[in-house]
Amino acid sequence: MKLFILAALLALPARLCAAEAACVYQLQGGVEVRRSGEKDWEKAEKGLPLRQGDSLRTGPRAWCELLLRDGTFVRLDQNSETGADELKADGEGRSVGFSFLKGRAVWLVAKIKGKVFSKFSVRTPSAVCAVRGTEFAVSVSTDGAAQVGLFEGKVAVSAEGGEKDLAPGQEASAAGGEVAVAARLSRLMKAEEKRCAALRGRVEKLRAQLAARQDFLDGYTKAQRERLDELRKRREEKLKARQ
Repeated sequence: MKLFILAALLALPARLCAAEAACVYQLQGGVEVRRSGEKDWEKAEKGLPLRQGDSLRTGPRAWCELLLRDGTFVRLDQNSETGADELKADGEGRSVGFSFLKGRAVWLVAKIKGKVFSKFSVRTPSAVCAVRGTEFAVSVSTDGAAQVGLFEGKVAVSAEGGEKDLAPGQEASAAGGEVAVAARLSRLMKAEEKRCAALRGRVEKLRAQLAARQDFLDGYTKAQRERLDELRKRREEKLKARQ
């Protein structure tokens, strides 16, 4: 059974996906992307557009940040892998789905105003969670067991053995078709909560920029692409000069 973290949001700004729906905002170390329909992985770069069907993975001592057009922010820790299963949005609603296969990640899902349809999902191999909140962390071990720590909102975690509700400050563990709830966050999730809090101020600034400029994400990806093109051009010129 697979874990679905469903974040039911409140609305969606008009023209949400005028162009790219998401991008790799920052990264460090070995981060790779596998494009939809492709078998091979390739090096990911800062500003890389992320499209439906793409997958990302981080290596040892590497990390990666994703920024969505609606202001949702995701921080992937080292040795993590996620896939953008669904990235659809327009003026009438949003349906975003990620699979999370291994590793750790903090998710800061943007609050949206209005009354249009909106769904945000994250899937791991061991349970199903309905999330009505914006800030949470997910950890998936190599055997597929999942831990979900909730920092804001409400979460209903379900598996074959039944469904359990989470409140802020609680944690669910899912494995073998069963879900167990702890009244307090584990040491791991307390660390994730601190990481989430440290990111919050920066994410708020990014959301303000996105709200002020509808082309902010497009401008960022374009600027990073031009920077990389210029670096490649300089390398080629240096190689030619040495010959």
